[in-house]
Amino acid sequence: MQRIEGTIRNYAWGSRTAIARLRGESSPADHPEAEMWFGAHPGAPSPVVGADKNLAELIAAHPQEQLGSSAELPFLLKILAADKALSIQAHPTKAQAEEGYARENGQGIALDAFHRNYKDDNHKPELLVAVTEFSALAGFRPVSEVAELLDVLDVAELRGHRAMLGSGDDAADLRSVLTTWITLPNEVLSRTLQSLVRRCEELCETGADHPAWIRTAAATVVELAAQHPGDSGVLCAMLLNIVELQPGQALYLDAGQLHAYLRGLGVEIMANSDNVLRGGLTTKHMDVPELMHVVQCAPLDDPSFEPDEFGVYHTPAPEFELRRLHSGDTVAGPAIVLCVSGSVSCTQQAGDAAEELAPTQAVWVAASEEPVAVDLAAETVAFAATADTS
Repeated sequence: MQRIEGTIRNYAWGSRTAIARLRGESSPADHPEAEMWFGAHPGAPSPVVGADKNLAELIAAHPQEQLGSSAELPFLLKILAADKALSIQAHPTKAQAEEGYARENGQGIALDAFHRNYKDDNHKPELLVAVTEFSALAGFRPVSEVAELLDVLDVAELRGHRAMLGSGDDAADLRSVLTTWITLPNEVLSRTLQSLVRRCEELCETGADHPAWIRTAAATVVELAAQHPGDSGVLCAMLLNIVELQPGQALYLDAGQLHAYLRGLGVEIMANSDNVLRGGLTTKHMDVPELMHVVQCAPLDDPSFEPDEFGVYHTPAPEFELRRLHSGDTVAGPAIVLCVSGSVSCTQQAGDAAEELAPTQAVWVAASEEPVAVDLAAETVAFAATADTS
């Protein structure tokens, strides 16, 4: 068992206070702290405390001892703190990632090029567990909801797009509207957004008779338009479910699901990939044809869920398993144990090894080691991220 440190990622949408408070700091951070990474991702591998190496180097030097049968740690664990919306995005399947990565390599596109889509050949299924109340856009709404929302708003510039709905093929209808909105000429987009935001502001002020979900959708449009003026993602957000997670609830997103985190603090785990196809709410590269190639436009049922009675958040992803820890649990390696709040005592009988974890601190448990027993102080939030090395 070895202590590892998280590495901070400073993105504009992050929070200056959320992660700082977890660390016990009374003053806000100098820059927005969006994510704290724990793992062996080459972009920011976790330093090993007391050793002149990081986790990626430790694993590379002793792969059998550290991981068992795997050559690389297949997941990346994060603390994520969003004060503003992330980009609307989707991730490719494994096959799409392999094809896209090979294609762009063949075209001679540098890995750090602005217009590079595929940074690796892996897919990126991801699971987020809310630590605070957490809001996200996730998957497409039912066509009936999109139609009702557009009818209530009755924005002149969108009436023709409303007519695209109702063919009986929901996925095709949603794809048509998404493609139209994401490719609107700037002048048309600007005029449409002005009318839409004005109508949404009116509804927020006087629309108490409308259902709560419509008022929430209108408020989200106003919020996103303030954060990303002139961005087609403000329109596209109306097509997506608004998911409100309570602490402990989770959201799983598989390949092709269009999504954007809006605000909140959470713990996220994903396959070890950096492949993102963006669709709005961003100044970064957008490749609309490639996004439309990977996106799944069928309406998505409520994607939020709870852990099982053992604290395990079950997903179809073979690369990882995330478990909310309780006192008396044991964690077998390869695994990362992360304390988010409170305190965690980690002990191994063999060698009498022990580590006391405060918020944002973590330990790495190698595959060859004895399992770690954990004891949690009251009100502690802690997780174990384990790898499937079968």
